[in-house]
Amino acid sequence: MQSTPHAPSTPSPQPRESGEPRELAQPFQPPSPRQLNAVTEPRPRPSVGGIARLAQTVSLLTGMVEALIITRVALKLLAANAATGFVRFVYGVSAPLVAPFQGIFPTPVSNANVLELSSLVAIVVYGLIAWGLVRLIVLLGRRPLPTTAG
Repeated sequence: MQSTPHAPSTPSPQPRESGEPRELAQPFQPPSPRQLNAVTEPRPRPSVGGIARLAQTVSLLTGMVEALIITRVALKLLAANAATGFVRFVYGVSAPLVAPFQGIFPTPVSNANVLELSSLVAIVVYGLIAWGLVRLIVLLGRRPLPTTAG
């Protein structure tokens, strides 16, 4: 007795009395507009609450401030020409941000290259302040746990 592998059985079209085979599949029907919208339109993103939005704003502003100060450090370190517009802009906008930290450490100078350690301190301090603010915002924005009467 031979064993044959079991293949899934598919019904073969049976001839009708007129000799034509019977159709097995339904004719193609185009998808309805409702089905198309479900596939092509993206789902709406969940709304972000006010507390999360505030924390994101603090993080964004801190990132912008830190990027500006990092650009200042790089320009000073590479002895960029202070007469150009972009360099003047970066120095002018970042000077008040770095001013509170001037004089903490000496500023090493080699030829025209300057390593502003005060700017590096400013980056660290602003990052720590932002981290603390975001943590505080999240902590104050939490809903209190329900208390059970016991």
